[in-house]
Amino acid sequence: MYHDVPAPLLPLFESHLKWLTRCFEFASPSDLLCEHTAGKRPKMLLTFDDGCLDNYELVAPLLESYGLRGLFFVCPGFAGLSQKASFALMEQSSQLLGEKARDSRWQRMTREQIVDLDKRGHGIGSHTMTHRPLTKIGEEEALREIRDSAKTLASWLGHPCQFFAWAFSWKAITRESLAAARDCYPYCFSPCSGLNNWPTRNRLLWRTWGDVSKPVSHVQTQISGLVDYMYRPQRLDLQSLWNSIAAK
Repeated sequence: MYHDVPAPLLPLFESHLKWLTRCFEFASPSDLLCEHTAGKRPKMLLTFDDGCLDNYELVAPLLESYGLRGLFFVCPGFAGLSQKASFALMEQSSQLLGEKARDSRWQRMTREQIVDLDKRGHGIGSHTMTHRPLTKIGEEEALREIRDSAKTLASWLGHPCQFFAWAFSWKAITRESLAAARDCYPYCFSPCSGLNNWPTRNRLLWRTWGDVSKPVSHVQTQISGLVDYMYRPQRLDLQSLWNSIAAK
């Protein structure tokens, strides 16, 4: 799980990519929907949150040069906004969380760029409509963030949006929001470190955070199993919540 990749950090990100390609068999987003066989090596799927412009201008071309495709979680409510307007919208979430304003360099992808990535074989997922913290807003507003994003992206892409990832921490989602996401999207990705069995019928998937500003050794530590062990209680809580919704 990466986020933005500023131009000065692109070589460092490529060093991550080179090491990962030596150790893993890369999966494409479409593999989740149609592939049901295990590979010779562990599989890796790269995801990118927030729909930052550098994901389109820098990350996607780099992935394609390696023959890879990524999964980009976007917030369609930002498409077409200026950098100033995007920053102002992000500030609303920062205020709800009691945090300082988020990085103003984040310019988001346009509708045309999102559609173009989809046509080039990358995956497009929903990251809510406007990156709101779902546990800090009213239930109806939270449900709109999830459902409106699904409808908007489907209308842009010409096919249903298959993937959803909520913003902020592993616990930043309510039961009602998770139930709505489960109804709207085949797969939900959590910001909670862990391995996913493959092949799997589980539609709640774990993701391990990658920091593009850190060296390869940091990536190696992140996926060594230590972080997964630390997140085991969180995974159990989320899986229990997911199962209780599925059983309803």
